[in-house]
Amino acid sequence: MELLFYHCPICGNVVIKVVDGGTTPVCCGAEMEIMTPKTEDGFFEKHLPVVERCDHYAYEVKVGKIPHPMTVEHSIQFICVQGENEIQIRYLSPGDDASALFVCEEKPVAVYSYCNVHGLWKTDSFKDFGINKNKRCRS
Repeated sequence: MELLFYHCPICGNVVIKVVDGGTTPVCCGAEMEIMTPKTEDGFFEKHLPVVERCDHYAYEVKVGKIPHPMTVEHSIQFICVQGENEIQIRYLSPGDDASALFVCEEKPVAVYSYCNVHGLWKTDSFKDFGINKNKRCRS
């Protein structure tokens, strides 16, 4: 099942719908807008999640091949890893690195990142990668 992400155009809230009951979430008295994740764009070098497997359970996710800015005005607000039966989210703040370590019991099926300026991004191009024996996950 694909996750559904919604954005409030008034206050900026983001909601993830994990079960779709057929209604649209409401925020600030108005229906929220569904966000369609971008999978490629001119900004891909700074926005698409890059996933690297560190061992059987650990995955490091960096946002972009080129480090994404992490300022108050322009930053990655969260990274979300979706497995078949689990979802993990790491919230980021200005000044942080645009990366996070995830320990998952199962292989991810999709990884999302959310930029406060350029919206939602998704990758699933890592499905068959192996372990990088030379990779050391940051702690």
